[in-house]
Amino acid sequence: MNRIRHLIAKLDPYLLLLLALSGFAIAPLLAPGYFYGAHDGRHSVFYLGMFDASIRDGALWPRWAMHHIQGYGYPTFIIQAPMGFYVAEFFILLGAGYTLAAKLTWAVAFLASGWGMYRLVIHLLRGNPEGEERDRQGLDPVRTAALVAGLLYVYAPYHLVDIYVRGALNDTLLLAWFPWVLLAFDRLIAQGTGPGWTRRLALAMLLLAGTLLTHTFALISFTPLLITFVLFRLGLAWVYDRRVGEKAGRALLWRTLLAGAGGLGALLLYAVFLLPLLAEGPHLQQQVYVADTYNYRNHFVYFSQFLSPFWGFGFSDDPAGANDGMSFQLGALMVILLMAAIYTLIHSRGRRLMARGHAIYFVAATLGLLLVMTPLSAPLWDAVPALGIIQFPWRLLALAALTMGVLGGLTVANLLTMRPYASDEFSVAFALMLLIVFASFGYIGADLQPVEAWREDGRAVFRFEREHPDMIAYTEWVQEPFTETPMTADYAAEDYSDDRGRTDKLTRLAIIQGQGQVVSQWSAGSSGGGVIRMETPGVVRIHYLNFPGWQVRIDGQPADHRVSDPTGAIEVDVPAGEHEIEARMGSTLARSTGAIISWAMLLVALGLLIWPIHTPAPDGVEDGE
Repeated sequence: MNRIRHLIAKLDPYLLLLLALSGFAIAPLLAPGYFYGAHDGRHSVFYLGMFDASIRDGALWPRWAMHHIQGYGYPTFIIQAPMGFYVAEFFILLGAGYTLAAKLTWAVAFLASGWGMYRLVIHLLRGNPEGEERDRQGLDPVRTAALVAGLLYVYAPYHLVDIYVRGALNDTLLLAWFPWVLLAFDRLIAQGTGPGWTRRLALAMLLLAGTLLTHTFALISFTPLLITFVLFRLGLAWVYDRRVGEKAGRALLWRTLLAGAGGLGALLLYAVFLLPLLAEGPHLQQQVYVADTYNYRNHFVYFSQFLSPFWGFGFSDDPAGANDGMSFQLGALMVILLMAAIYTLIHSRGRRLMARGHAIYFVAATLGLLLVMTPLSAPLWDAVPALGIIQFPWRLLALAALTMGVLGGLTVANLLTMRPYASDEFSVAFALMLLIVFASFGYIGADLQPVEAWREDGRAVFRFEREHPDMIAYTEWVQEPFTETPMTADYAAEDYSDDRGRTDKLTRLAIIQGQGQVVSQWSAGSSGGGVIRMETPGVVRIHYLNFPGWQVRIDGQPADHRVSDPTGAIEVDVPAGEHEIEARMGSTLARSTGAIISWAMLLVALGLLIWPIHTPAPDGVEDGE
């Protein structure tokens, strides 16, 4: 009993209140059904299904998605970062279906995002000598301000758009990582090589790597923002060290080396995904991902849309104007706090260095992000082709929600220490909390549909591609695009079924030369095959798109295979007699090299985390926490 009381006493009531109030944002996830009509709602489920099918087929780091292109399959997980699917896989292994696993992953991400923002704002307000002095003076608006910041972030309009309008699993998960990464790098720079520096370095590496492994576009969008934050923080620490008379130059060198090591370590952890993407991505016909629907020129945001209260479940489908079917609003309270922050910066030049410095950075970052999303930034997007990977400039609203959430917390903290509010800070903050939650009630919800069996097997992908043939992508070996395959009729048949991806209902093998018959056939997440009885030597086509990594075996022995024109599938020579044929997606040089680098770096990071290296801190390296 005493232990229970001790644990309860250690709980943070502010954090518990934050998580409780965040519950309204995820309430629709707790209801029966699912929002399949959301933009990527179906993708979030059937990608997860194919990811799980590959894991069950022995591919612990899946690359192949078996049901795409009417059963020919596609290396989806070469370009789709896997971390979100691994989180959902945890719930699947506990017994959840694909749809429920996706919903539970979203719920965890929402709660983690608010928690991360709460911790980040507390650190920015307390994690420096000035913050500690404020605490000693008895002024503690920190937790209430951090609570407000967490709610601002959870209920940011784009956060709700990402889940209930877009249904984008990995996009939403990114918002959970962002504040934790900023927190890790700020702590790494702030405390330098003081006690525990190895753990802080390991956490910075792991958190940034987790972010990069959650969504491909994070490398292009979030990393540049993080670099600007690190540079700002290094400069701020250098100015502070000079003010307090420390050896600023030496301290700056150590902080810079640590921040650089954190970034480099994260990239090495990311190699398991990045190297195959760079080496094998060019084999994909990637134009479909940056043209037409995905052309960034059609998705800029107009300034009026940032302020518009409009809410809709349509698409960003009005390239000629601002009449899109979805919302790009920032949120009225976010905008008010941004304006208050700017006003305070202009009229309060006597504020302390750390507080003023952070406010300046997050105001500048917010305004910069908003500008980059508008048509005024078109020359930048045209000049940097890599930005096209982002596809939709409005995706940067996720980063704007991050910067504005932090800024909102800093501004509220400043407000709560001003007269006449300081005497009743929690009442003011609680009013803001209620305003944040209830102002978003109209945006929380989606059109829920029943979870039918076909939604969680190969028919979901099949039906989507029948509805949207323009969204089918191919490999470079496909000479003539197609929308029907020998397996189209199999998926459309009333008796089609698969058990977590494994099925004998698909026409996986076909004899294209010679005499013989297909005795049996099977398909799984990353493999397929069957038994062929050949009366004469001949050629068998295996209905998978050719791609690096395919390994074909006949009767258990490796067999050479080649591209079957014009479909770009696999074909293999088969001698007379009865033979068992298996095709399995295996490793490649890029995949093996990336895996070795990442596993080695993971061992280093875990070593730094578990067995810290104790070194004396050089003069001027610590500025406290």
